[in-house]
Amino acid sequence: MRGFLSTRTGRRAGALLGALAALAPCATRADPPAAGDAVVHISTFLKFEPREITIPIGGTVEWRNSSIETHTVTDNPAAAKDPAHAQLPAGAEAFDSGPLKPGQSYSHTFTVPGRYSYFCRPHEMHGMLGAIVVTP
Repeated sequence: MRGFLSTRTGRRAGALLGALAALAPCATRADPPAAGDAVVHISTFLKFEPREITIPIGGTVEWRNSSIETHTVTDNPAAAKDPAHAQLPAGAEAFDSGPLKPGQSYSHTFTVPGRYSYFCRPHEMHGMLGAIVVTP
């Protein structure tokens, strides 16, 4: 026995690994956001990353679920177990993504300046919280 893999199998494995390495950036990154916009990644570790961001008024935030679980992006005090986890500036309307399965995304455009505190409904009490600061 010359080696663990035959030469033929080794070449196939090498070609497959090379193809996967070349495609990896495509699978993990989407187009960068436009100026004034932001992307928040929803991680498998029950986190919004980054946890807090600042955007200008009129900016859009896109949440991308790269987790293996279903999550939500919710800023609705009526849906929160702890109302402090869902704070809205005066005049702003509550928002809720609904269930985001792995690979799905949700976007929201912010038209009222102030601080928005949001959470994931299934994981709120596990500390899955985030914040958006919208500047005038």
